[in-house]
Amino acid sequence: MKFKRSFEDEAEIIPTASMADITFLLIIFFMVGTVFNVEKGIEMRLPQSTVQQDISQENVIISIDKEEKLYLDGEAVELGALGQGTLEKIAGSPESFVLVKSDQGVRYRIVIDVLDELLQAGITNIALPTEEEKP
Repeated sequence: MKFKRSFEDEAEIIPTASMADITFLLIIFFMVGTVFNVEKGIEMRLPQSTVQQDISQENVIISIDKEEKLYLDGEAVELGALGQGTLEKIAGSPESFVLVKSDQGVRYRIVIDVLDELLQAGITNIALPTEEEKP
């Protein structure tokens, strides 16, 4: 018995018509699904110095404790009244700074809320003090 082999000259082709459709769908998906986050910075005018300097006692100090309570020069204050109260404190000396001191465990959102209140009140001389890192 003789077996006959039959070879067909059909070339194997990869269908590319649907790949173009899939490519365009992926492009549209990523264009629609991508979120363009525009970073909004907090503009602050900080003193320029090449050496560390002590801050005078004439400045206004806003403190945020562990329980996220706000204090304006040692007196408890609400977030809504913070801007106006700070403006009243620095009315006599416009060159004084507002120090925003917060506990290490305070949520970042609270500090940003305080900075937003101060900037909305027109206060731009803001300082964020830190402690020197010990080796």
